[in-house]
Amino acid sequence: MDFIVLVVYISIYIGLVATTFYILTFVSSKDDKEKMFKEHELPTVSVLIPVLNEEKSIVSTLNSILKSDYPLDKLEVIVIDNNSTDNTNKLVREFIEKRNKIKRKTFKIKLYIEKNPGKGNALNLGISKAKGEIVFSMDADTFVEPWSLKNMVRYFKNPEVMCVSPGITIYNPRNILQRVQYIEYVIGLFLRKTFAILNAIHITPGAFSAYRKSFFDRYGGYDAGNITEDLELAMRIQYNGYKIENSPDSPAYTIAPNKFSHLLKQRRRWYIGLMKNMWKYKNLFGKKYGDMGMFVLPIAWISIFFAVFITSYFFIKTLFDIGDEISFLKSIHFDFGNFFDINYYFWDRLFFSVLSNTIIIFILFFVVIILAYLFYASRKLGKVNSLWINLPLFFIFFAVLFGFWWIVSLFYMIANGGRVSWK
Repeated sequence: MDFIVLVVYISIYIGLVATTFYILTFVSSKDDKEKMFKEHELPTVSVLIPVLNEEKSIVSTLNSILKSDYPLDKLEVIVIDNNSTDNTNKLVREFIEKRNKIKRKTFKIKLYIEKNPGKGNALNLGISKAKGEIVFSMDADTFVEPWSLKNMVRYFKNPEVMCVSPGITIYNPRNILQRVQYIEYVIGLFLRKTFAILNAIHITPGAFSAYRKSFFDRYGGYDAGNITEDLELAMRIQYNGYKIENSPDSPAYTIAPNKFSHLLKQRRRWYIGLMKNMWKYKNLFGKKYGDMGMFVLPIAWISIFFAVFITSYFFIKTLFDIGDEISFLKSIHFDFGNFFDINYYFWDRLFFSVLSNTIIIFILFFVVIILAYLFYASRKLGKVNSLWINLPLFFIFFAVLFGFWWIVSLFYMIANGGRVSWK
């Protein structure tokens, strides 16, 4: 028991150190507007949208780009159909035909077919056809604000910047799982900007990110056989000594999984992909890569270890505690049929546990920190929706889910020899 308490307190200490470091980093740095593109300097842009059976969302996605305030003569949209069997291809062709009939000036939309399966292959075809100096990868279920493209592209005035990530968040969260993910993404808004300041972004959202096309020309396209091709590309950019920026003022809304099985498969793919790519780019650890190699990456993996360890321990401990409580209640002939007594006993024990546990003080501290994160996000994204519902759900479920996802991923990785597919 003493060892477990020690582990918990060490994890809390590391969390406090990391949180303090990230906050101080964030408040001590600001974007230099003079080092960003002015309106007349904006380069040409190609938005690549790989699609596979996306008939439910592709038209809405194209319409969100259509509303962009980016100079129309410098913008093109390329849709790459990756063997859709529904009406996606038909809807895109109809959309293009409709736009061509409009007399007023608009951006060009092109459709290509990629027979080789895989998102990476589709994006590589799009890159080969792209005319823009800056290339965006955009999922077919992602929506952006009119100003998002322009705000992101401005960062590319710095020739060392090879990628810019947006202020990614969840579109219209409805059920418990989506609401938990919503707060996770909103908190990530703060962390991603902090990592950008430290030049330590090592994961970029595949749903919507921008890249300098010359990077693909020099270092090759997406790793088509990689299950997390966007993550591999971010690490490749860092490995070659370039910068990844973040534009929190550029909202991008993605549709999150709404079923537990779908969410589990997504996270299993993400986490196994992270493990495999981190091993591939293990040299990112160390002094050569500055704050990322010496602090951000080590802290991230230490945090994952503690999450898995503590989640496993408390799950097993809870099962034994429940068994002991039931045995104790049976020994005193507790009336299990009396609903009021059960609830009174439960709340009495819960209240006592909270007041007698010093760890709760640290948890409350992190609550305050998360509220500060959310305040920052509300300034960047506008109103942060339904906090009074989403925030409690996040505190109740996320830590357990995070540990569970990692445990499943580790077991799956071992059992399948590292093999995992999109499905």
